[in-house]
Amino acid sequence: MSYPPSIPRKFWGVDFNSPVMLASGTAGFGEELLDLQCLSGVGAVVSKAVTFKSREGNPPPRLLETPYGLLNSIGLANPGVHHVLEHILPVAADLPCPLLINVAGESVEEFASVVSVLEESRVHLGYEINVSCPNVADGGAAFGVDPEVVLRVAQGVSRVTSRPFSVKLTPNGGDMVQSARAAVEGGASAVTVCNTFLGMQIDWETGRSILKRKVAGYTSPALLPLVVARVWQVSNAVSVPVISSGGVSKGEDVLQLLAAGARMVQVGTRLMRRPFAAGELMAEMKKLTGE
Repeated sequence: MSYPPSIPRKFWGVDFNSPVMLASGTAGFGEELLDLQCLSGVGAVVSKAVTFKSREGNPPPRLLETPYGLLNSIGLANPGVHHVLEHILPVAADLPCPLLINVAGESVEEFASVVSVLEESRVHLGYEINVSCPNVADGGAAFGVDPEVVLRVAQGVSRVTSRPFSVKLTPNGGDMVQSARAAVEGGASAVTVCNTFLGMQIDWETGRSILKRKVAGYTSPALLPLVVARVWQVSNAVSVPVISSGGVSKGEDVLQLLAAGARMVQVGTRLMRRPFAAGELMAEMKKLTGE
């Protein structure tokens, strides 16, 4: 890579408008942002997590703003894969950018089962396989911390689809580099680095956690150096592209992650305040690089 890095616009052999993806769980399936005309500068939308059966998610409160970031404990709430296939993906066909579907499961086998159902649709480009959700009672981080399990999940998915897929890794235990290598061995076309970091906030007067599930996923611009380090480590260890996720608040952050080895960069929490953040990030990057 040359430095400073140029702004990439091709990924998995497909032309993208930008290297900025909307992170899973922050933009639904993109329909609302499309209606609000907020998808300018978006390279791709990564959908809300989809499981085989519908999930209500964790009991509220599930979101908590902190002075430096956001704690979330949504718990993979979604209507289930068959509802997504029949009612949501036909609407998402109008998106002006590629769609990746984030897939989660409660067992190793469920990931492939969800993908098998979604294969009936022509709408989405590929998948992000979520072995790293930190705030559900079963699965989640338990999958992502064990390279052998990551390997089995990736192998199962690769057997049922020819579309590209990324495996979303966890920073909350285990060796991320080894898990990344296992994902690639299993057939992954990319790895996403990484999911949210474990966090918690306690009411000191009562001694109780403010969120019902107690421990949650933490996102913050302050995490950027932690994500940069992990992107650098993983990108130097695997042959497939790395998608970064976490810590982005300005165009310079995206360029730093690209310099660390990322090929695409996800933005998430910033969308909560500025749903048109991708366009702002692209404008900032173009100004910085002179493009």
